[in-house]
Amino acid sequence: MLRELLSKQSGVTIANLDWLAATASKRYKTYEIPKRSGGMRTIHHPSRSLKGVQRWISKFLFARLPVHDAACAYVRGSGIRKNAEAHVHSSFTLRLDFTDFFPCFSQLHVEKFLYQLQPGIDLNLTDDDVAFVSRIASRHGHLTIGAPSSPSLTNAMMFAFDSKVSEFAASRNLIYTRYADDLFFSSQQPNNLSDVYHFVTGIAEVYPFAKLKLNPEKTAFLSRRYVRRVTGLVLTTEGKVSIGRDRKRMIKAQVHKFLGGELEHETISSLCGYLAFIQDVEPDFWLSLQRKYGENAMEQLLPGQR
Repeated sequence: MLRELLSKQSGVTIANLDWLAATASKRYKTYEIPKRSGGMRTIHHPSRSLKGVQRWISKFLFARLPVHDAACAYVRGSGIRKNAEAHVHSSFTLRLDFTDFFPCFSQLHVEKFLYQLQPGIDLNLTDDDVAFVSRIASRHGHLTIGAPSSPSLTNAMMFAFDSKVSEFAASRNLIYTRYADDLFFSSQQPNNLSDVYHFVTGIAEVYPFAKLKLNPEKTAFLSRRYVRRVTGLVLTTEGKVSIGRDRKRMIKAQVHKFLGGELEHETISSLCGYLAFIQDVEPDFWLSLQRKYGENAMEQLLPGQR
């Protein structure tokens, strides 16, 4: 059914769609980008034709699958602000991180996941459809960073995991959110977080839809005595979300240079994007910039005004 519908809507024959799926792994361009934490991240970018099919499958199939409320990444109306705000009123925070998150999901995991969905959703996927989807979404047998289908598919495949961890968290009065490969737990009492790592490791080891593994080097336990960051945002002692003092100083310095005509063009573009982000995450800081530099000056730095 799925391949037939895609063929009808795209005008591409089923034979050509199957050929695209069979050769999908060869249709990627690989490059690296720097990580914020240092080092490089490898991106596998699909060709235009493969990307188009991946987007169609994401919209028609993956977007119809349930995603847990704890998942904050790649969800419309959610994001890093929502993820951080869930923990602002807590006193202690634990962050866990999965190693090589997307490649943890293999082509066989995808097929197993789609088959177990059959009784619960009205999609009428055939065996050929399941094989087609798993090949289109995978590169050399695994999901990859760069494919537009990976975010929505992994969110759906993590639903059972998020459900079990959320139940565990609720039983201990913890707050749990997940932003892709980053897991965050918070509590008013430090001892409540002591057995979280052991529990999550146990769930990960037997999870049927991914070969999940925690990275112990990125495990971080913080209290209000220290700067607490959740998905890059600072949880203040006043119970608010902030971009942090260092970033505010950098932004003020860049705005000052811009008004003096001393900011490079590439930096101006980056600053414009970041200011739009600030309006959403920390509007009070945006208002302080307007008061300091003037509304007209700040309007010049908004996207669409340049």
